[in-house]
Amino acid sequence: MLKQDINMTQAKRKIVAFIKQKVRDSKTDGVVLGLSGSIDSAVTAYLSVEALGNRRVHGLVLPDQRVTPESDISDAKVVAEELCIETRLIDIAPIHRAFMKNLAADKLAEGNLQDRIRMSIIYYRANSMNRLVAGTGDKSELSLGHFTKYGDSGVDILPIGDLYKTEVRRLGEALGISRRIISKRISPWLWQGRTVEGELGLTDDVIDEILKLYFEERLSPKSISSRIKLDANVVERILTRCRESAHKRESPEICKIR
Repeated sequence: MLKQDINMTQAKRKIVAFIKQKVRDSKTDGVVLGLSGSIDSAVTAYLSVEALGNRRVHGLVLPDQRVTPESDISDAKVVAEELCIETRLIDIAPIHRAFMKNLAADKLAEGNLQDRIRMSIIYYRANSMNRLVAGTGDKSELSLGHFTKYGDSGVDILPIGDLYKTEVRRLGEALGISRRIISKRISPWLWQGRTVEGELGLTDDVIDEILKLYFEERLSPKSISSRIKLDANVVERILTRCRESAHKRESPEICKIR
């Protein structure tokens, strides 16, 4: 067991209190969040309903139906139905195509554009309902830079942002979320065939072990490699992603004149 393993009952209590406080402080009427069918969005939705009640939580299912699997859409709907929250489904493919009529094709830029379209729709809905945008990113994604700047990172609060992916799965189990959703391998589906594990070449369990040992126990890359019996180059590759994505976690730097 790592020194920093956390108690899920306490984590749940803190997150629920956090959501309540942020909505109260902002004098808003609740939260809006994207429902992707992933464990992260499911856990965030469950905790938001526990904090605010189902009438103050609104879900948006925003697939690109050219690439988003039907199973993800159906899983998102199942979560919404279980929680009895108001939900709307909008296929972003026509919006994306409208943008691309005037832009040159670029696979990565187009994928990021999809996330920024989703962010714009979620914020529009939140503004019109006087609600906060609840982000669904976890600590593993944030640490690795596995998000789109001003896309899925464009949010008001990050309720599960201090939980690693494996911890989110554990919390999902405690909340009684479907085993299918808990065990699902994560993919942002910015294009066909892309998965997080496939891109990094490691499972969530191994990635989280590296991140926890580095950020929570402050071990060196060499010590981490020795501790978990993994090639030092692989450990360094993961930590390099953390360092190179630092700019995505920071506010825009202002050029100081005074």
